[in-house]
Amino acid sequence: MAKLTSDTSVLGAATQVAGRVSGKGALRIEGAVQGDVSVGGRSEIAAGGRVEGDVAAESLDIAGELRGDARCTGNIQVRTGASVRGDLVGNSVTIEPGATVDVRLETEFSLDFASGR
Repeated sequence: MAKLTSDTSVLGAATQVAGRVSGKGALRIEGAVQGDVSVGGRSEIAAGGRVEGDVAAESLDIAGELRGDARCTGNIQVRTGASVRGDLVGNSVTIEPGATVDVRLETEFSLDFASGR
């Protein structure tokens, strides 16, 4: 779970949004969003949270469910128990064991075959 700061908005577990969500700060989604999400800061889909739409953010931490594409300038982390279907585009993408994913990944990486690791 990402650390909440004073610029973090929270959509609580009982909140359901139909339509686009946007802002400059960070966003934690505990409820449901049916529509695109675009924030200038970090974004988090908490366990029990659900987004049906595309997410654009600085970084994204997914413990809940995402049905759509995610495009981040920073890191994307898919937590154990999360469910994701869509394209993930980020500086780095981490998928923990126990996550359910049906994704296409787009990220930069390097492979060092000379080290033997």
